[in-house]
Amino acid sequence: MIRSAWALAAVVAGVTGPAWAQPPAPPVSSDAVPAPGDLIRAVVRSQRGAEKRLDSYTFDQLEETTTYRSDGSAKEVRKKLFFVFSAQGGGEGSRELVEVDGRPATEKEKREAAEEDRKAKRKLQDRAMAEAVEGARVQGDDDDPFVGPRRLSDLMTRFDVWVVGREELEGRPAWLVAFSPQKGVEEKVLGDRVLGALAGRAWVDASDLQVRRVEAHLLKPIKVAGGIVLSVKEAEVVYEAVPVAPGVWFPAEVTLRTHGKKALFFPLNSLHHVVLSNFRAFRVETESTTTSPDP
Repeated sequence: MIRSAWALAAVVAGVTGPAWAQPPAPPVSSDAVPAPGDLIRAVVRSQRGAEKRLDSYTFDQLEETTTYRSDGSAKEVRKKLFFVFSAQGGGEGSRELVEVDGRPATEKEKREAAEEDRKAKRKLQDRAMAEAVEGARVQGDDDDPFVGPRRLSDLMTRFDVWVVGREELEGRPAWLVAFSPQKGVEEKVLGDRVLGALAGRAWVDASDLQVRRVEAHLLKPIKVAGGIVLSVKEAEVVYEAVPVAPGVWFPAEVTLRTHGKKALFFPLNSLHHVVLSNFRAFRVETESTTTSPDP
């Protein structure tokens, strides 16, 4: 879910506006309204640096899922608290289930949560391996990096984006950016269809050039297998980041509200809320001593 939060910010950062919406490109740090393409590339570079910094931190991750009845009343609320370990060295990191619904997690619940995480990691690894075999993935550079599984240049052809202006967000200036999908873009896979239905707005910190808040929603329903497997009629996503170190913003809250059907007949009406807190820098200290060998 943490990587999903970064992906959401990256998707918003990884889009650009049409040619008619882009004024002459001033420096991004200028008070003048920057060209969308210039702002986006600067934000992507800044976000990549912050993501690397996140790997050297531990933190708490609270996941709360609420399911609703057809009349809108809450049917069930489930809460899980994880302690997330550092991912230093370029790995994916790991996490341990600590609490379930406000009580300490049992050993069985811890094992089940760890197995679910392992399965999710294996899926990601298998997908990356398949892409490597097919030659779909090559090394990105600063001008055209990867944003999630896609290149920035690919995302830049899928959205219209324009800089609305500057706003004060909690006492700090931010660029307000609006985005919507371009029409007529080919949709080959489910991810393309999701991007082709996503619109909203984002706030980019004017000094640190990182995404602080995103509000996005679906413009049209998304169906899997013609709606037999899944049909999402409505979805709203809110992403928020907080400053953890000078010039570094980390994901703090992600909220996903969905409404539709799954497996053709079963209702899908839920709210997923993830809160990251208690960020702590992770350090490893080693100490060695040298002694003379025995005669």
